[in-house]
Amino acid sequence: MISRLLLLLSLATPVFAQDGGQLFTLYCSACHGADGKGATGGTFPPLSGSPWLTGDGERAIKIVLKGLGGPVDVLGKTYNLEMPPQGAMLPDDQVAAILTFVRSSWGNNESPVTAEQVKTIRASLDSRSNSWTAAELLKLHPLPQEKTALKEIISHTYKGNWQKMPDFSTLKPENGEEEPKGLITLSHSPLKDGFAMTWEGKFEAPADGMYQFVLDADDAARLIINGKPVCFVDGIGAMNGSRAKMGKVKLRKGDQSFRLEYLENSGEEGIALGYKSPGNKSWKWLTDEKSEDAKPWPSIPIEPTAGHTAIYRNFIQGTTPRAIAFGFPGGVNLAYSADHLGPELLWTGKFMNGGHHWTDRGMGAERPAGEKLVTLSSTRTLLPKEARFKGYKLDPAGNPTFAVQLGEQILLDSWKSSSSALVRTLSLSGTGAEAEILISDHPLDGQITLEVAPGPLQTSGAKSTLKLVPGKPATITYRWKK
Repeated sequence: MISRLLLLLSLATPVFAQDGGQLFTLYCSACHGADGKGATGGTFPPLSGSPWLTGDGERAIKIVLKGLGGPVDVLGKTYNLEMPPQGAMLPDDQVAAILTFVRSSWGNNESPVTAEQVKTIRASLDSRSNSWTAAELLKLHPLPQEKTALKEIISHTYKGNWQKMPDFSTLKPENGEEEPKGLITLSHSPLKDGFAMTWEGKFEAPADGMYQFVLDADDAARLIINGKPVCFVDGIGAMNGSRAKMGKVKLRKGDQSFRLEYLENSGEEGIALGYKSPGNKSWKWLTDEKSEDAKPWPSIPIEPTAGHTAIYRNFIQGTTPRAIAFGFPGGVNLAYSADHLGPELLWTGKFMNGGHHWTDRGMGAERPAGEKLVTLSSTRTLLPKEARFKGYKLDPAGNPTFAVQLGEQILLDSWKSSSSALVRTLSLSGTGAEAEILISDHPLDGQITLEVAPGPLQTSGAKSTLKLVPGKPATITYRWKK
């Protein structure tokens, strides 16, 4: 009985805030391990040697106070767990004591954290109710840049609109940049669409043996080591893990000739390149982006059948969440934005691949599967603010007519295919003022010609508009140049 009473008294005795080691054992070691290497054989993120603990402590304080959710990379491994917030349970001095202990243990050598620091950061986060994501924290508090295996890297940017990797020997670069950090990044490109880049220099192999590389890109990329191709992501498509390519090459210890080529057509851009050296199981990344560790989705092509137009209602890259895509017979395709009340994307060839969103309810946006992608617009049309999308109807062949309400009038926007072209008919019901319709506010890059009846279009730079009179339909034919 006495021993039980002593046990209860010992449990009731408060742990002093200044004893960071005891506090860590009580609150943190179950997940992060008594040795800071992650409990249960590394299932949880390690704290020993973690770059997330470096710096002035603000990054780590925010994590403890508000928690961290979603994927996070620590020492070459990705963890996707939920660290619950501890701010409501731990006072300022205990948070400071725990972090001071962690930042000075297991080989870590960072400055102490004070209770005043924690108090100030806690007050600044008073209105925040959700956990942090790794991306949010890294934007506010970037990790220290580790030295990569690349050196003497010079990048060049080339302007052009290509569907496949160009012959760089025939091109003149727009600019050149030194990459002293040995990190591949797209941030030095002055362009966002219609460009290509190369990076050349040396890859320093730390040991003799077989090296494995992984390459992913939006759109195309090619890795060349010692003059020989190792990985090639071909064509136009998203960087989501489904198009990633792996390659192996045997290298001797020391410097190797390194060249990386990249192509961005339109829409999103990205490139990820990582490697595993002999005897290492974790990827080391040579880019400021990392490829998603996802299994490739199966290919589920969506195409028109028996002369009937196909429809795709999932998220589409390059347009808004409420966009609807239509694949017409003849290999011409359209994505219409119900948010912006108009067409935004046109392309030829293949329509969409349903493997992403039709397998395990895949998240994110799917890029159009075809070629010659043209962005007509990416903003709301010139229609009044009170204009509202009223839905769409399909004719027996599946061709859509979209309806937009303009006060007492209805704008009808009909589409169908004809001889590998898209034919659009606009009409405005009732009487009243004419409406100015936005046709395009993006350069068409010479890929499409427009035939308007009655015309002409009003143009100013890349912007084209059409005056639509009530009761007088207008027809626009979109033709791709060969």
